[in-house]
Amino acid sequence: MRSTFKILFYINRQKTKADGNTAIFCRVTIDGRSTTMTTGEECLPAEWNSRQGITGEKKINQRLATFRELVEKTYAEMLSKDGVVSAELLKNRLQGVAAAPTTLLAMSEAELQSVRACVGRSRSEGTYRNHTYSDKMLREWIESKGQKDMPIHAVTEEMFEEFRFYLKKKRFTAKTVNRDLCWLSRLMYRAVSKRIIRYNPFEDAIYEKDERKIRFLQKSDVAKLMVLKVNDREAEQSRQMFLFSCFTGLAIADMERLKFSHIQTSADGRRYIRKERQKTEVESIVPLHPIAEAILSRCQERKGQTMKEKGECLVFPRDCSRSTMNNKLSTVGLACGIRQRLSFHMARHTFGTLSLSAGIPIESIAKMMGHASISSTQIYAQVTDKKISEDMDRLIKKQQAASK
Repeated sequence: MRSTFKILFYINRQKTKADGNTAIFCRVTIDGRSTTMTTGEECLPAEWNSRQGITGEKKINQRLATFRELVEKTYAEMLSKDGVVSAELLKNRLQGVAAAPTTLLAMSEAELQSVRACVGRSRSEGTYRNHTYSDKMLREWIESKGQKDMPIHAVTEEMFEEFRFYLKKKRFTAKTVNRDLCWLSRLMYRAVSKRIIRYNPFEDAIYEKDERKIRFLQKSDVAKLMVLKVNDREAEQSRQMFLFSCFTGLAIADMERLKFSHIQTSADGRRYIRKERQKTEVESIVPLHPIAEAILSRCQERKGQTMKEKGECLVFPRDCSRSTMNNKLSTVGLACGIRQRLSFHMARHTFGTLSLSAGIPIESIAKMMGHASISSTQIYAQVTDKKISEDMDRLIKKQQAASK
């Protein structure tokens, strides 16, 4: 028989402190038996909504919601592992949560392990890799202060700016600085959820202003890549995948998972790619450009198989790592005389800017690129407008010079 499980937040209006606040409690009931525990939160009795179990202060409500999630998660884990849960056992488990870890770097290690366990399900390998970089920077910063670790309760609001200054001295971009600062704040929120501290000292912190500067190629540079002859097998595959992205907008993670079964044919005979993006799980639908068709044909001819025989086979199977592919791509760019360092994401940006310049509606581009929001696509409109303005300025200067 399935057990009954209820959570109720409440206050005792008869017990108030000198400042007028009263404690917020949590009552957990399982199979008719209940136990009470403190949430660590307080509020004014007049601000408490007993029907909804919330206060008039948003931040307190957020922390109560986090507390509820912790109780529900712990209950589900105990039920799954032990098969039976009592209110008292649940309370004991929850009260033991705060026993470890209580230092900053230990919390970072625990959080890193938690993310690692989710890789392949709700987290990507790239996300985990970025978190390892943030963990490394945090450790270096602690060491630079002459400490091996730091108690979480000793973390102050001023330390956010200290960490920011440390990162900026390394000449990191605003995006990288924000990533590492977010990791530090994330650890504080985790400490709140485990009731090690009452609130995140960085709740109102201001992050770096990150001006998005996208890198893309002009048509002339794309043409150079198209005519380049490459003998190295891995370098040639990098070149083909880069060009394929320039004409389809697929990200490298999506090209790595692209199968021939994702290539479909419409009623009018037009072929297109229909695939969910690995990052956002938003479906992208991309009509195949003739150049992309040509690359697909070469990939298909590589083993002399028909589309039906290849079925679920990958379009771009590879034996080397992505970092090796990136290095090969960089070499290809140098061979073409392209000044910018090539990256696969640059190819995706190239698709967006060239599509918009060709007059394709921004809504269609958003659908082709699998953007979850059209605001992500609007960055290409800003870049295109800026380029038109710069081109016009150069034209005016030439005309003025010619008239003198």
